[in-house]
Amino acid sequence: MSHKFNNYGLVTSLAAATLLSLCLTSNGNVKADTQSPVNIEQKNKSAELIKQNSDISASAQQHNKNANGKTEDTSTQSTSTDLQNTNGKTEDTSTQSTSTDLQNTNGKTEDTSTQSTSTDLQNTNTQKSFKNQSQEPESSTKAGEVKTLKDFTFSQNGKWSEQKDGIHSDARGQGDSFAYTKVKGDNFMYSADVVFQTNQGAAAITFRGNNDPNNKDGYAVNVDASSHKAKFWRWHDNKDYQLIDERDVKQTADNTYNLKVVANGHWLEYFVNDVLVASNGDYTLQKGDKGQPSVTNNGYFGLLNWNSNVIFKNVKYTKLDQSFTPLVSDITVTSDKGKVEEKGQFSPEQPIYIQYVDNDASTVNLKVKTDSPKAKVVAYDLNNNAYTDLKNIPVQVGANYLTVVSEVTASDGTKVESVYRINVHRLHPNENYYNELYRDQYHFSVKEGWSNDPNGLVYFNGKYHMFYQFYDDTIWGPMHWAHATSKDLIHWKNEPIALYPDANGAMFSGSIVVDKGNTSGLFDNDKGGLVALVTTDGNGQRIELAYSRDEGKTWNKLPNLVADWQKDPLQVQDFRDPKVFRWNDKWFMVLAGGPLRIYSSTNLQNWQVESEYSNINTECPDLYPIRANDGQLKWVLSRGGRFYKIGDFKEINGKWSFIPDEAYKDQDGIMNFGKDSYAAMTYYQHSFGTEKDPTLPDIIEENWMNNWDYCNLVGNTVGQSFNGTYNLNLKVGLVKDGDKYLLTQTPIKAYEALRDNAHKVEYKDVTVTPNNDLFKNFKGDSYEIVSTFRPSKSTTKVGFNVRVGKGQATKVIYDLTTNKIYIDRSKSGVQINNKFSELNEQPVTRNADGSISLHLYVDRASVEAFTKGDTVLGANQIFPAPQSLGLQVVSEGGDSKADITLYPMKSVWTDKQKVNKPLEIVQVSPKEVRLNVGDSTTLTAYVMPGNVSQALDWSVNDESLASITKDPESNSLKIVAKKTGTLTVTVKSHEDPSLSKTYKITILKNNFKTNIKNLKPLSGDWYINDKDLHDENVSSNDYIMSPTKIPSSEYDINLDVKYQKGLVNIFFASANEDPNGAYSLQLGGDKTLRLFRFYGDTITTTDLPAALNDGKLHHVAIHKTQKTVKVTVDGKTVMDYTFNKVDPGFNDAYIGLGLWDGTVDFQNLYVKTPTKNSDNSSSSIDINDQGIPSISTDDNSSIIKKASENIQPIVFKTKILMHNAFVYNDTGKHIVKIILKAGSVLKVGKIKFINNKRYYQLDNDKYIKAANIDAFVRRLRRNAFVYNHIGKHIKNSLIRKGKKVKTYGSPVVIKGIKYYIVGNNRYIKAVNFM
Repeated sequence: MSHKFNNYGLVTSLAAATLLSLCLTSNGNVKADTQSPVNIEQKNKSAELIKQNSDISASAQQHNKNANGKTEDTSTQSTSTDLQNTNGKTEDTSTQSTSTDLQNTNGKTEDTSTQSTSTDLQNTNTQKSFKNQSQEPESSTKAGEVKTLKDFTFSQNGKWSEQKDGIHSDARGQGDSFAYTKVKGDNFMYSADVVFQTNQGAAAITFRGNNDPNNKDGYAVNVDASSHKAKFWRWHDNKDYQLIDERDVKQTADNTYNLKVVANGHWLEYFVNDVLVASNGDYTLQKGDKGQPSVTNNGYFGLLNWNSNVIFKNVKYTKLDQSFTPLVSDITVTSDKGKVEEKGQFSPEQPIYIQYVDNDASTVNLKVKTDSPKAKVVAYDLNNNAYTDLKNIPVQVGANYLTVVSEVTASDGTKVESVYRINVHRLHPNENYYNELYRDQYHFSVKEGWSNDPNGLVYFNGKYHMFYQFYDDTIWGPMHWAHATSKDLIHWKNEPIALYPDANGAMFSGSIVVDKGNTSGLFDNDKGGLVALVTTDGNGQRIELAYSRDEGKTWNKLPNLVADWQKDPLQVQDFRDPKVFRWNDKWFMVLAGGPLRIYSSTNLQNWQVESEYSNINTECPDLYPIRANDGQLKWVLSRGGRFYKIGDFKEINGKWSFIPDEAYKDQDGIMNFGKDSYAAMTYYQHSFGTEKDPTLPDIIEENWMNNWDYCNLVGNTVGQSFNGTYNLNLKVGLVKDGDKYLLTQTPIKAYEALRDNAHKVEYKDVTVTPNNDLFKNFKGDSYEIVSTFRPSKSTTKVGFNVRVGKGQATKVIYDLTTNKIYIDRSKSGVQINNKFSELNEQPVTRNADGSISLHLYVDRASVEAFTKGDTVLGANQIFPAPQSLGLQVVSEGGDSKADITLYPMKSVWTDKQKVNKPLEIVQVSPKEVRLNVGDSTTLTAYVMPGNVSQALDWSVNDESLASITKDPESNSLKIVAKKTGTLTVTVKSHEDPSLSKTYKITILKNNFKTNIKNLKPLSGDWYINDKDLHDENVSSNDYIMSPTKIPSSEYDINLDVKYQKGLVNIFFASANEDPNGAYSLQLGGDKTLRLFRFYGDTITTTDLPAALNDGKLHHVAIHKTQKTVKVTVDGKTVMDYTFNKVDPGFNDAYIGLGLWDGTVDFQNLYVKTPTKNSDNSSSSIDINDQGIPSISTDDNSSIIKKASENIQPIVFKTKILMHNAFVYNDTGKHIVKIILKAGSVLKVGKIKFINNKRYYQLDNDKYIKAANIDAFVRRLRRNAFVYNHIGKHIKNSLIRKGKKVKTYGSPVVIKGIKYYIVGNNRYIKAVNFM
């Protein structure tokens, strides 16, 4: 897996499922924004990635060069990723249609039907096809010799003519109009000059095509005459796949653009006017790479005109082969000044390569081996300096993406280039590593950069191999496979990067097996080798195969995919994380990312479905057999390392299936109750044998010690250059407990070798009193505790407070009053976000004799707790002060007897240097802070390493701006803002003043007047500047809400609005703190005032006397009663609306403000409610007497928060279920046996938030997802038909592009195509929505 979004209690991506980023539209709608080897037999793949890295992108743009080394701006502006025809826009490729008018004024059609009763399809079915014509062999042109393309055959729509000055094409109003040739190419340079005669439409060159307009396959690149954007897409099985986001190109004075493609195997590069626009696999240039379902290696050249009037000139190509190619066969990094780390595998068709160098290597040299002797190579550094000798290139500490351009010149002078990005990563000084404040000392972690899921865990030839998800940054990005090896699972050696993103996508999770016996046929003998099954993430997820003949040092990727979501019966794009094992002389693969599937194969290359489980949703699945303590062989299904099921794996009616035990049919076991344990994977060691003769190894499991609620925040928050640690390696077992089996997870015995027995602390049958001081003299940050408590009758809690310091402690407690174990890190030190601070707990009974066993592993930045025979465990990261080294034994309510042994633990880092001097200041507070006068903040910093003096010297540039209070014991500085200005705070190491860091504090006035205390921003960067409450954003929905409901159903809202840009929302009645569904008033740049439901439909609109876009304050007054709303603007009544019916939340509501894609200031926000005086007359009182709000600075990781805990009577109302739906319990777990059908009439109560998702409460104390009842409004991005339940479109049902349509629930699949439900037996294809 990689970064995945979670729809079922586990995280799914990017993409977490694939990374879907939701951007709320102005009316509350959601806008979907939702190699390796030297001899690589690969498909180039492009990663679909969400997280942008502006530094790398800027660097990449800086090095997009023309022949003179000049740069042009190719920065991207992301737009919706439409499936495309010429400009990338068609709805689908269905083969039957009864529509009579599919085309809008832009010539965009809904589908490209091959059978139709229509007489107005712009002649798309009259284009000539070469499918059955004799095909000429690939051009016999000599490599490097440029040949002009001619003898075209043209579409009958549009006007084409070959003239002296070029090929003229007028297709205005005609949609796609093609020009075909009978010349084919595989590796080539292909280019054309396009001269637009009008500023409309787009022109493209096509290549590797099949010349079949009714079943298109191939690639195209274009330029749009009006938007000046470039696109790169492909057709496959007559469907369109956008391979990159639209990219800006520099407009030319004469409307002439040169389009050029360089194709080498799976690597395709696209240049516009000699500026590199797209290069599949090059994520420095195009983080938004979409990937593709497969790679077409050969096909015809052609041209394409979409609704434009254009002349194609100089349409030419040249063949590329080893004698004439810009490909580079190898690049080696050297340095005259420092050590270069071990070289990894370089691939000629892979644009990215990473090489690590030591800190001393401040400059590097490149040795480049080209395939062609005619190639010339030049390198460019981060500052755009050219190095023709490839020597003494300066590199900074961290990632340095050097651009290496290899160029050959064709016979007519055309430059043919391949552009490589060589990331020379210069490390920090060696003494820094493994001395970091939050580097665990006996848990494995990535040395530098980001890591997440463990991948490809395998034991082979006496060595453990751990591959893992990696990106060279401290946040998630395009996934690679990094590699480490070990002989004992605790001491590790870092190996070079193993797998890189390529043309089919990023390298998401997968597994590796030992192909003993060479079942795959990929090896030279029966000793076999390593075979990796890897998820490639791009336009859906698929599985590819790579194999290694040298124990994982180099990898060869097969050219064809071995499993594809499009060929899976469930037709769900989340199709990832394959875990492979051998059983009964057959290979099996479990994979998920959504529904669980089980596949089988005899040769690891050809896979077929055995069974699928639409009711078991997970990611990172694992399935393995264990001999339980009662002798029974049972199978464990791990659901991402968070939950598990026990059952049997057997053949039923010729298909292998996992059958859960009765105890696990409707519920799961918990694998880890802590937050930080995810994506578990077990090591492949050898075949599990057969049913008759099982050969079961010890099952060893590894987890990623993080989660998707805050993983991207960790590295930057605690000021470190790495972000990725792994849990202890655990041996997995099963024990019978009553009528069911329980999973045990026990730290492997190898950790016992790390115990410092000479310094252990041991107590036998000691009395633990509530105020004991058993460990008053202990100090430590890495240790193991083995303990058993025997509580007295009055004892209420037992356990430990670890990493204790001033105001800090992490609590690991067994609560005898609730029979729960919990980890409380709310006082553990740095709090990453609100999710980090939550209590983590699990019910667990005592041992049979009434005792409680607690086995703790405390490391520098983590704690792992085991109890009840290792059937219950929890793992959490912690970030305490380096001085917080204390330990306390807890026995609350009464005394306890206990056996306690503490072992200090030795470090596993063999290359760690002993350091006794300050190395760096570590900032664990935000580096930039905005305050209002009177507000305060506390800055904290520490000195690395933690064993040196933590004494700091703080200073400020202007003491008149703020009062300063130093707290040396806490390494902190409290600042209280006194007057406006910019305060610079400098912190230095007292021991070494040369080490310093700075903070920037911006102080603003707070004269904002309101009577709503503690306004709470749920999204966006809201702040007060003098009288203004200010917000601004780009393409997002921000909102700030009252923290409590208005204590009346009738009230007045008064405020002043200074509109500047975007859409301003006033939520005058919201049932929940989150404004989803709130009754809202919206102001924009025109004269319209809109009354609507946020996330929903417009109720009514009215015209204002004038638009409010003059940059002045305008007073808005809202009078709300139980069924009416009256609005005045600048004293004039503009709306007086009476509702026929309102939801209960209308009269039991929060209020708030919002902004979509713009800038706004608010002043004088007051809410008044009527009350009765003693004489029974009415008057108004303020909600509270606080005139100035305190704006929360909580890090809200989700815009959806828990509703108010005020107890309200539940009013049940009748609702119609619009989508088949599961029923859930109060923890968000669905009840497998209960599925409610669409059309059911339900009685539902209030909305409840469970795991940050909206549920309706049913009248049986169960819950159903609100999305299956409430409409979600989506905007159409293209014309669309409405279909029935069998996929037949409804006559005369065409809905035009841009219209808003109510949808219900998640998409459903009809005949392999995803649709949204839009009504009773009414569906619209999901691809048609934004």
